[in-house]
Amino acid sequence: MKKRDVVYMIYSEEERSITASGIEFNEFVDSLTMGLNNVLLLSSGYTGADFHSGVGLDFVKRENLHKLYKENIHSYGDFCWIDFDELASLDKLEPQEKAELLYLGHYKKVLGSLFFEKLNNQFVYLAHDDGWYSKVFYKNKQDQLDIFRHLFPGKLKIYKRNVEPMSLEVGGQLVSFAKEGLLIDFSKTIKSRTGLEIPLNVIGKIKNFDDVYNNMERHKARAKSEHWLKYKESQWVIKS
Repeated sequence: MKKRDVVYMIYSEEERSITASGIEFNEFVDSLTMGLNNVLLLSSGYTGADFHSGVGLDFVKRENLHKLYKENIHSYGDFCWIDFDELASLDKLEPQEKAELLYLGHYKKVLGSLFFEKLNNQFVYLAHDDGWYSKVFYKNKQDQLDIFRHLFPGKLKIYKRNVEPMSLEVGGQLVSFAKEGLLIDFSKTIKSRTGLEIPLNVIGKIKNFDDVYNNMERHKARAKSEHWLKYKESQWVIKS
């Protein structure tokens, strides 16, 4: 079993955030229906970016993002960024806004704003060791749903080549489970001639991801609830 076969997710409705282990950067990008615009790198090891002297940070233009997607993001350690619409908007940032961005990238904490009107960012992405820890703040609820609806089909390509996205209803059920800490062990997926079944365990909100991974069977045994996510005839359903 590989660590990327295990996904643990905590959804905070108040923060509009998803804290997760087991979701890599490219999997996040693949879940987005609209794709990313330009990206302002708050903390990373990427060397192919442009530099904005006024803000003091690197950025990647939308037309160059395909190069970033090919990178070994895990090797960076910290990987934090926000998206933005127009390059000219970086020139319009006030000193306080620049300070908030730099603080966010350095301390991984919010000093003031998460969503900047001038940048029109849809996400704040804070991660360490790609695939091990990420916390993503979402401006729009639809984007939150998309990560649930599209993540599973991507993870299950090793079992079944073409898997349809989930319905909004099923995605919403997963969001509800994630409010109390949702554990998905893809290595336990059951494949049959007619479909797939994936176990879901609601184990509570645990901040120590090492504990979740190293004591996974214990957490499963003590789960608040257990469910099965089933895929059959191009349809997803959740059964308890």
